[in-house]
Amino acid sequence: MAPKKGGKEPAKKPGKEAVKVSGPPPKPKKIPPPPACFKPEDIARFKEVFKLHDEENIDKVPIDDIGIMLRRIGFNPKTAELQELFAKILEDDLVDQVEFHEFLFMIEAKMAMGDDFEVVIVNAMRDLGHDDEETGLVDFEKFREELMTWGEPLVDIEFMDWIKLCMKDKTYNIEDGTFRYIKFIENMNMRDRRFFPEPINYFKLDQKTLAAMAMQKAQEEKEAEEKKAAEKRAREEAKRQRMIAEGLIPPD
Repeated sequence: MAPKKGGKEPAKKPGKEAVKVSGPPPKPKKIPPPPACFKPEDIARFKEVFKLHDEENIDKVPIDDIGIMLRRIGFNPKTAELQELFAKILEDDLVDQVEFHEFLFMIEAKMAMGDDFEVVIVNAMRDLGHDDEETGLVDFEKFREELMTWGEPLVDIEFMDWIKLCMKDKTYNIEDGTFRYIKFIENMNMRDRRFFPEPINYFKLDQKTLAAMAMQKAQEEKEAEEKKAAEKRAREEAKRQRMIAEGLIPPD
């Protein structure tokens, strides 16, 4: 029998549709305050470096630029240290951009790690300045010639700034032309810890690369000297053998 017209339709069973919950939108992420160890002038300096790499003006920088940025303010981070900073500060390993507050916490963490570039650059300057007796003094002009050639060469205007700085902190003696490179490095490191602008192009030298090149050059010079000495001994021995053959001196 056909159903009667006008009859009530059977009630629908409740479906499994998602329940929509109304409410206020999630609060924006609260940016933590900067580390207490930084003074306002420090933060201003770091912000300046940050803005140089924020090319899209989105208050974020590429994660690949962090190593360069840390070097700009005086550090020499290793690859493993950078990875450690990323793992410690960033939310996950898929992040490819860094915000300013995260950069500040990376700086703080890198400060706690310490840095070993002082020993490296001392050795590089000693080798480039030919301070074989490790007196802490080198000929400034000879050192200048090396820095204009090795690593990423300095240009004349940069070296003029260097001379002014060395005269100001009394590490360059105009009278005898000597340069107190160890004291200079100490002075620069003190400035770095206070987050002064990078001195002239001190970090352009790329300390570890420069040190490796300096040691390589020292080794090449040593080998050249040894070769010259060996050739001299060979000539003297050949001369002695000729004199023996001619009966001028007795054989051994």
